[in-house]
Amino acid sequence: MATVKNVIEENDVVALREPVGAWPAGTVGTAISIYDGGALVEISEDRPPGEALDMIDVPFATLELRWSSRTGWVGGMEA
Repeated sequence: MATVKNVIEENDVVALREPVGAWPAGTVGTAISIYDGGALVEISEDRPPGEALDMIDVPFATLELRWSSRTGWVGGMEA
């Protein structure tokens, strides 16, 4: 069985594909820590100073990559 490396890395901007806790699908956050099978995602205010509102553990299958430091915006999409 081949192992597929996940494309989401630390500091990538991600969106929730489905609700997680109090956060609805489409909520945008930053993957701040990657672990086997998922990521710790920080949900922050949009406006400066960008205070953290929550940190949630999210399986990779529930995350959609929006922006990466390696590739920029995904599919022309902006958060």
